[in-house]
Amino acid sequence: MVSSKRLLVIALALVVVLVPVAAVGFLVFPPDFAYSHTSTYSYATSISTNSTIENATFHLPFPAGADVEADAASNLWIYGDDGTQITDWDAAVVQTASGPMLRVHVDRLVGEDRYVLWTYAPNGSVIDRAEIGPDEIPADMTDKALSPDPTRYSIAWQRSVDHDIETRYPIGNASFLAPITDVSSTDCEYAWDESDACWEFTTVAAATYEAPAEAIVTIDEIRFEAWNEWGFWLSNSFNAFEATTPPAVYADDRQGWTRLDGQLHAGMGRYDGPAR
Repeated sequence: MVSSKRLLVIALALVVVLVPVAAVGFLVFPPDFAYSHTSTYSYATSISTNSTIENATFHLPFPAGADVEADAASNLWIYGDDGTQITDWDAAVVQTASGPMLRVHVDRLVGEDRYVLWTYAPNGSVIDRAEIGPDEIPADMTDKALSPDPTRYSIAWQRSVDHDIETRYPIGNASFLAPITDVSSTDCEYAWDESDACWEFTTVAAATYEAPAEAIVTIDEIRFEAWNEWGFWLSNSFNAFEATTPPAVYADDRQGWTRLDGQLHAGMGRYDGPAR
């Protein structure tokens, strides 16, 4: 018969042996519940102008769907050119003839007519970069180049959800930009692996405002992304999609609606992760 003291010794020995083994097993093959998961949508664009404009209204494609809260515009962050947050813009999601869109109105939008002057060495490397006004543009532009540097106002929105986002086939299966039409599959210019899939789509944007005739107002690239991320200890992985639209440039008194040809790259990342 084994004494209680001997049983205690055996039990302690098993603990000493099994605990490290279990710890190593937990680290090498962690169970699904040990992983942290996050799923997030992100939207970003900006409006830039080289002149001060007034009574400006913009209609922008914006996320729509079950994962977008009812008052989505209340979660917008708008920042000025200097990084200061702006809180007095009138922003709301409204119905248009094309569908739901983000409407942004501002009484006055200050824009500076300024440029970046680049100076190059004979081998093409940059020697200098200087921000200048229109009266500082040199008469001799030898080895120099000029690019506009408009005042830019940034618009951002983000939302986290408590479930995995469908990032392989998001159109019709996840919240996505609206309005969109003419969706068609296309080849991916840069593919990660066989899970990648790419589409082209069409959307619209609009701008109306009062400004000098020489004003150039731009709705810059719109970027809408979503990703699922999971991690344990020092290991993290993800899958994602990203959709972009080209800028809409308004110049020479042209205003109103503009067609935008968007691109969607979906299915990026891993799809063999642990269950949520």
